[in-house]
Parts: sequence; structure tokens; C-alpha cells
Amino acid sequence: METKQKASYVRKIKRRCGFNEEWIVNLIGRSGGLALWWSDAITVNILFSSANVIHTSVISDVLSTPSYISFIYGPTDDADRMLCWQEVRRISNAIRKPWLCLGDFNDILSQTEKWGGQPRAWRRIRNFKCFVSDCELEDLGFHGPSFTWCNNRDSPDTVYEHLDRALGNLQLRELFPTLQVFNVDPAKSSNHHLLFIQC
Repeated sequence: METKQKASYVRKIKRRCGFNEEWIVNLIGRSGGLALWWSDAITVNILFSSANVIHTSVISDVLSTPSYISFIYGPTDDADRMLCWQEVRRISNAIRKPWLCLGDFNDILSQTEKWGGQPRAWRRIRNFKCFVSDCELEDLGFHGPSFTWCNNRDSPDTVYEHLDRALGNLQLRELFPTLQVFNVDPAKSSNHHLLFIQC
């Protein structure tokens, strides 16, 4: 998750939530910052970490094979987002096992994933579709509200978008054929819905 908070504050919340382990990418100025928490019931190895990506391998008793999970925060700046997509493309070249890629991509796959404001530039939609295809990923769908983000402005300036999603490769979809993604109402302090993955 994007924290927009200092590591000390993030650790305090982690303890309240009952997690044992963590990986934190500190915020830069007043933006960014990523936090990944997990319990000691699973083994998580951090394979790559940057300002926008935490790529892991995960081992647990539930998984029949080690799997990869990449946590993404897509930058809002177009050029930075394209660099982020290049990082994930490089990661995808080494993937030969189940791979889940999820987070706030700050992009949409079609105009139907946006309501209000100016239409998204077709070039930007095309770039995101190419990124998903190049990585051999597929959107895993969802249950719940169609939009996962709101700019929290009053009408007529309200904008809703489907920015948060889960993507998976073929091996993941074969390993978990009944996998479901749920968009859960956001916490009071966030304008994003939470993603809940049920295998």
C-alpha cells in the first residue's frame, strides 16, 4: 500500500494490525512510500524493491509451489509511470511460476473504467494495455464497486476511476481457478478501495 507516512508511523499501525514482518520503502518528500506486511505463517523474500514496486517470492503450506507477488504503485506522472512499467517488464522476463501483480496502477484499460472529468487519452490506455500484454498478464476481474478511486470533489467535478486491480499470469490462473478479487469500501482516511484476494 502507498503510505504517504514516515516508517515509524507505519510500524505503529503494523503492530496494531498484528503483523510480524515488514518491508518499507520510505516516502520521498510528502508523497509515495510503500509498506508490505505479513505474518510469520508465510515466507516472503523481497526480490526487487523500488519507489513503485515491491516484487516478492512467497512460500507457504497452502501453496503447492512457490509463487511471485508484485505490489505496484503506479506513479501519477506519465514518464515515471512508463519507467515503472519497464521495471515490471524486466521482472516478467524471469517469471516461470504463478505470478500475481496487484495494486494502484494509476491507469485504466478502457474509457468505461472512468466516470467524470476529461476522457483518458487513448495513447495512455494503449500503453497500459501493452504493458499488461507484454508481461503476459490478464486482469482477474472483481466483485464490488466498478470504481476503486474517487477524487472526493463535489459534483460536477467528481471523478471515479478503476485504478486498483489484480493481474495474474496463466500459471496463477491454473493454480487458483476459483480465485476472486473483491473491491472493499475504503478506510476513512483513503480515497481508494481495498483489494481482497480470495483463493
